Amino acid sequence: MNVNDFAELNIKAGMPVVSDALDYLKKSLDFLRKDKCKCVLIIHGYGSTGKGGAICEKARQWLKAQERNGRIKTVIFGEDFSLFNFKALELKNRFQELKSLLDVCNHGVTVVEL
Repeated sequence: MNVNDFAELNIKAGMPVVSDALDYLKKSLDFLRKDKCKCVLIIHGYGSTGKGGAICEKARQWLKAQERNGRIKTVIFGEDFSLFNFKALELKNRFQELKSLLDVCNHGVTVVEL
């Protein structure tokens, strides 16, 4: 496995406005795709209201649209990354960096297979 097979991307660092966070997400995924990265753990946070913040919501909407359009293979929200999700188990077995996600229900992250 290459060093570049897995990446972690924090799009909430510095508390950006939603549009800046989404621009960063899009540009970063393009770069990682060109660099042959296969799996990305996106940290978008969940917001302080307990209902999901704007960055979380918009990032997830955009990622799911990319999955529907075939530009991203798989999108798994952190709270769905569990022993009961076959694709999550497959990714965990290929990318050991994801192992700890099986232990928690983390609404503040999304796993993407490019």
